[in-house]
Order: sequence, then structure tokens, then C-alpha cells
Amino acid sequence: MRERLQQIPPIPRVILGTVAAIVLLAIFKPSAPTQDVSEHSDRVRYVLAEPAARAPQVQLFGRVQSPRAASLTAVVTANVSEIPVRAGNRVSQGDLMIQLDDTEAALARDRARASRDEAQAQLQTTRLRYDSDKQNLVLEKKLASLAADNLERLQSLRGKNLVSQTQLDQAEEAKARADLSLAQRQLSVSDFRNELARMEARLASAEAQLQQAELDLGRTRVEAPFDGTVTNVAVAPGERVRPGEPLISLFADTELEVRAQIPDRHLPAIRNGLMQGDLSASTQLEGQTLALNLKRLAGDAVDARGGIDGLFEFVGGVPAAALGRPITITLTLPKQENLLALPATALHGLNRLYRIDDDNRLQRVDTEIVGESMQGTQSLLLLHAPDLKGGERVMTTQLPQAIVGLPVDPQPVPGSNADTEQEKPQDAPEANGE
Repeated sequence: MRERLQQIPPIPRVILGTVAAIVLLAIFKPSAPTQDVSEHSDRVRYVLAEPAARAPQVQLFGRVQSPRAASLTAVVTANVSEIPVRAGNRVSQGDLMIQLDDTEAALARDRARASRDEAQAQLQTTRLRYDSDKQNLVLEKKLASLAADNLERLQSLRGKNLVSQTQLDQAEEAKARADLSLAQRQLSVSDFRNELARMEARLASAEAQLQQAELDLGRTRVEAPFDGTVTNVAVAPGERVRPGEPLISLFADTELEVRAQIPDRHLPAIRNGLMQGDLSASTQLEGQTLALNLKRLAGDAVDARGGIDGLFEFVGGVPAAALGRPITITLTLPKQENLLALPATALHGLNRLYRIDDDNRLQRVDTEIVGESMQGTQSLLLLHAPDLKGGERVMTTQLPQAIVGLPVDPQPVPGSNADTEQEKPQDAPEANGE
């Protein structure tokens, strides 16, 4: 046997020896002492479920706007003469905001007035000419009749060679001239209605041009169309403006409202509350709490994925708020039954709570966010969890590793409905022995 081992080359012998040593160590290795592993439990806080009728509150973000906002533009070409207001000034209806140079507009008005006077004179001339033509038509008929009689008489005398051919030709020429004059006079009388219509139309056009010129002259004075606040002045004195160029803008500050987008999930409850008049809203503005009233919902959805805009009006007077100012609205919806008021830390994800069973293990409960509720300075989520009964323990601690069946060490939230220490009666004073 030893001879056979000596016949093996040195390197393989070393490898075989190493393998054998490893196998012997693995077989005869002493076993490690075992220790019992205790199950670890996370310490969590909990409150008791109290389903009740609660009014959900929704936080909305809106902006102040006005249903009447105007941007006034130039109507005539003129130079800016005077600007008595500035951005931020309040104006009343009819107040002067911008005065344009009215020299060119006045000249255009005078030209239009002259054209109107000329059209009136032409119309009067047409009527006088008609009266004259009617009188002259009678004379023209007499002259034509006399010329015809004279021609007939000369023709009879010519047959007797009592007049010359020249006299006959002259009589025929006079007859032709009388007939031509009569025809022209008759045409003038017959065309009177057409001529009168043309003159009246020309006068009406001149009247319209005069009215337009007077309007343009009046528009050189830019006045406030309603009571409001000036937001922007786009021109300066001496600047030349043309029709369509912006001059000044303002909004009706007595009709302010707030536009805020309402999420889709709240729309059914809001529509119902709007019909029943069971909605209330408020906002904080410059340190004051102002009441709002939801007047209506917008007729179009600018962003169909986000919801529909709601229009709120201020109750008890419109505050001095800048147009476009962002504000936060707290909208209170009608009460709903069986709602839980829990801190946001109790919600895992968007749709689940965890109930702590009698074995101090977590059990999942499906839920739905209905809204929010303010209790003092604390904001609580209002949740609808039909599978959760009153008095059951609900975990309020956020556990990233929370799963069904996870053991926990539950501790009540101090000062909550689960904190039994606050409900312990004080020790009664000892009775004095007689």
C-alpha cells in the first residue's frame, strides 16, 4: 500500500490529502449551540374606530376673477392727450380714463356735416325742379299744339302756292323742336320719383357718415363702462394710437368671484348639495375668514382629467382683493353616515387601513377617501370603511413593511379615544373615622 502511494506524483498526493482532511473535519465538526428566536413585534399607535355621521371638507385652490373685465381699444387714429388714472385706481361708470386729441375727429365731423348739408340742398333742389317741370309741361304741350296747327295751316297754303317752301320747312322745324322739348319735359317729370329716391339715399348716407363722425369724436374720450378698478394702462401721453390698439383695461370689483377646480370624485356629492342648498364654504384672506357660496358649476371642462370648475361668490360683501389672486377654499359637503375620522398616517396607500385583531396582528381593511375634517388645528381624513366596526383598533402608525398577519405591539395614541388613562376616575378621598 505504501509502495502504491509512493508511486503517485507529489502534486496529486497533496491534493488528495487536502480533500481527505476537509472531509474528516466536516464529519467530526462539533455542532453549534442553538438559541430560540423570539418573534419581533413593532410598536405602533392605534385609535378606536368611531363611525358616525360627519360632514366632509374639501380643500380647493382657486383664483379671484370678475365676470366683467374689459380691455378697451382705440377706435380712431389720434394722439393720446391725457391719462388721469393709473393702474390700481378705482373708477366709477362714466369717469374719464383716457382723453385722445379730438382735432382730427372734429375735422372729419365738420366734413361729414358739410356733405349732409349739401345732400339736403340737392334734395330740396330736386323737389323744386319737379314743381317747375310740372308747370312747364303744360306750356310745352301748348307750344307743341300751336306748332302742329301752324304746320298744318302752312301745308294747306303751300298746296295753293300761297307760302314758300322755306316757310314750310321752318314750320316743320319748329314742330320738331316743340315735340322734342315736350318729350324731355315729360321724361323729367316721369323720372322725379327715381331722382327723389337717389337724393334721399344720398342724404341718408350723409346723415350716417355724420353720425359716425360724431361717434368717433365722442370716442376720443375713453370713459369707464362700469364701476371697477384699473388693471393696466397700455399707452402714454403723446403716443399715437390706431384703431384696435389696446388703451386700458379694468374689471368690475363689485362682482368678484372665485373659480376653483372641483375633483371628479366629489362632483356627485357637490351637485346634490348644490340642489339642496346644503353646502358651505370659507376662505382666509388677509387674516380674515370670509364666507363663500357656490353659485354654479362651469359649463365646460377645461381639463377633463381634473374635474369641473366651480364659481364661488363672497357672502356679506366683496373684499378688496386683487384680480387673479390665489386663495384656498374649504368646502363643507353634506353629512354622510358611517364615516371615520382618522389621521393621514393611518392610511396606507390610497385605499387600505390596518385593523389590530385580538392576537395583536394586522388585518387589512379596504377604505375610500371621502374628504377631510378640521378638528381644531388638526386635519383628519374622512374615510368610508364598511367592514370596520365601531370600537375596533385601527393602526395610525405608518409601517412600510405592513402586511396581513404582522405581529405588532399596540399602544394607544395619547389623548385619543383609545387612551384609557384619561378615563380613569380620580381616587376618592378616604373617609374619616369617627
